[in-house]
Amino acid sequence: MPNTLRRIYRETLESFNSDSFTLCAAGLRAIIEGICSDRQVVDGPVQVTHKDGTIHTERRRNLAAKIAGLCERGFLTEGNATSLHEHRFLGNEALHELDRPSRDELALAIDIMEHTLEDLYDMPDKAAELRRIKSQRKS
Repeated sequence: MPNTLRRIYRETLESFNSDSFTLCAAGLRAIIEGICSDRQVVDGPVQVTHKDGTIHTERRRNLAAKIAGLCERGFLTEGNATSLHEHRFLGNEALHELDRPSRDELALAIDIMEHTLEDLYDMPDKAAELRRIKSQRKS
C-alpha cells in the first residue's frame, strides 16, 4: 500500500480512537480518493437522468464516478463498489451536512475498508508468493 494511503488510514484510525467521528468519516472518504489516485482512476461511468426522463450513461469525474471506474477497470467487484459508495455517503454527510456518524457505523465502515485495502494491496502479493512457492516446489 502506498505510504500516503497508509498515513491517511492511520490518521483515520486515530480519529476513530479519539472519538473524532466526523473526521474519521472524512478520512474514510479520503482513503477512497487515495485508492482512485493510486490506481490512476480519474473518471467513470454514471447513469444520469435528464429532465425529459431519459437515462444516459456519462463519464464523470466525481467520487461516485471514480468508484464506478475502479469497478469498470476490474479493481473492485460490484459488491465492493457498493460498499465504497456507503463510505462515500458517510463521508459526504459528515463533511457537507456536519452529521456525526455513530461509533457502530464507523466500526463497520473501517472493517469493510480494511478488507478492501487487503483485497487491493495484500492479496495480489500473497497470490504471487503462493505461485512462486508452488513453482519452486515443482522444479
